[in-house]
Amino acid sequence: MTMRKLRLYLDTSVISCIHAPHRPKVEEVTGEFYKHVKEHAAEYELVISPVTQYEVRNCPEPKRSLLYQLLAELDLTVLSDNDEAVRLAGQYIESGVLEARHHRDLTHIAYAVIARCDYIVSWNMKHFVNTRTISGVQSVNLANHYWSPFIITPTVILGDKTDAEI
Repeated sequence: MTMRKLRLYLDTSVISCIHAPHRPKVEEVTGEFYKHVKEHAAEYELVISPVTQYEVRNCPEPKRSLLYQLLAELDLTVLSDNDEAVRLAGQYIESGVLEARHHRDLTHIAYAVIARCDYIVSWNMKHFVNTRTISGVQSVNLANHYWSPFIITPTVILGDKTDAEI
């Protein structure tokens, strides 16, 4: 029996930390994460959204070129523009999950929800990987009969495969 691939939504923080000299441990773990998902490609479907593409496109050089190179090396599912995701992000704001100025962060989450991703992988502890955001997203999703993906850091995917401490 063939197992279904786990759908991992990659937010921009986990893409950009492939080069994060100011956060060497995060950079190291991010490199291990990408090595792992490439070596175990049969287990994972990597997903990005138009929001991710926008944020990478607006990243300053030379980092932008480095991120494009990384994305080209990955077998990615690129989601299309989706009005339902935009509406869901608006519901997150109306419910007070985050302030309106963090609309793009919530739109990342909404795209992952609409695409039925299993996990959102992020290094953004302030707006993604924290109990307030996770609980708020789950409440809105439950009220609207949506699936809630787990919001995690790359270390969760790696499990005991990393010795790096963050």
